[in-house]
Amino acid sequence: MKRTVQPFQIESLVQNLRFYILASSFLVSLIVLAWLRVEIPADQLYVIRLEQTYGLISTLFLYSALLISPLLLLIPKVEARRQLKFSRRAIGVSAACFALLHSAIALWGQLGGFDKLSFLPQKLLWAFAIGGVVLAILAAMAITSFDTVIRLMTFRRWKWLQRFGYLAALLLIIHVWLIGTHVSYVWIQWTAVGALSLLFGLESFRFAKTLRDHYRLSKAIAVVIFCAVWMTSVGAVALIPRYLKSYHSDQHSGTGQIHGGANHE
Repeated sequence: MKRTVQPFQIESLVQNLRFYILASSFLVSLIVLAWLRVEIPADQLYVIRLEQTYGLISTLFLYSALLISPLLLLIPKVEARRQLKFSRRAIGVSAACFALLHSAIALWGQLGGFDKLSFLPQKLLWAFAIGGVVLAILAAMAITSFDTVIRLMTFRRWKWLQRFGYLAALLLIIHVWLIGTHVSYVWIQWTAVGALSLLFGLESFRFAKTLRDHYRLSKAIAVVIFCAVWMTSVGAVALIPRYLKSYHSDQHSGTGQIHGGANHE
């Protein structure tokens, strides 16, 4: 049977949105590398800021990739939806690449190799282990993002693998919180809660809409499902500081509190 090729698969390189995303990611990695080197003369602090910045960029790419699916329901133009959906794989690959840079710098630039892991406090060791799982998931999703690989493993199995992106996001939240220094400021915590609330709201809307269309539910029931799922998911994340103390809060004490009374500087 002759394979049908979609129009966007035969576009030239200069018209390929994925090319621009991947090229921009590469340029951003070099710009960050050079800019931080100029701004931070001290080698140790430079390595720390480089590791943190790459981790932040990876997080933003992963967040953007997860945001695309529910956003597709809200975009009326077919061409815009097609381009946005087409770009998702490149965004996921960029998330994996920056996560790899983040992990490599943290492991070899800060720690000095695998043999130094045994000297870490237990909470940081858990954070590193969870970060390793996130990296493995993102790497697996990136490696299988090519059309040839998708055909070999079948689209259905590939689609199931992509759902691990949500697990990666959840583990990433725990990874960042366990370390603590990244989210020691209240404004960062509130920004993260706001961004997650937006994502959870859109995903809850998609979930409620899917149930309504499939089971022909009334609009009122769909709204109740939407509110229940949204509030539950946001509440679950907001309770993390109450039940999971970060390494930073173990080492420092402060008065700034958010969601459950965890102390931060």
